Amino acid sequence: MIIGIKSGSTYRFDRRLLRRKIERFFKDIGLDDVEVSLNFVGQRKMRQLNRQFRNWDKVSNILSFPQQEPRNAEGILLLGDVVICYPKAQEEAMTYQKTIDEAIWDLVKHGLGCLIENDKS
Repeated sequence: MIIGIKSGSTYRFDRRLLRRKIERFFKDIGLDDVEVSLNFVGQRKMRQLNRQFRNWDKVSNILSFPQQEPRNAEGILLLGDVVICYPKAQEEAMTYQKTIDEAIWDLVKHGLGCLIENDKS
């Protein structure tokens, strides 16, 4: 299982906990040989991605980009990339009285679900 997590040093959350939750998520649904990438970005970058890929001039909390080739030569399922707007995750944590780790996990689960659904189609 390959889980890439990229974020700026100012984005504070428990990366180890997130990695363990993702691993458990995949194991619970029977996916062991999987690769996924998570990227945490600011509002400016998220707006840019929305403009570029969705023709939408807004800041969303999450975007999912499925991989075009579903498996690599080793048979690993390449799900794709999940991009999370960290400031939006902070807003959601405050609004719903959650920790930042809980808010991020909710967004990650949503993004992973989107990638998995795309893989089934």
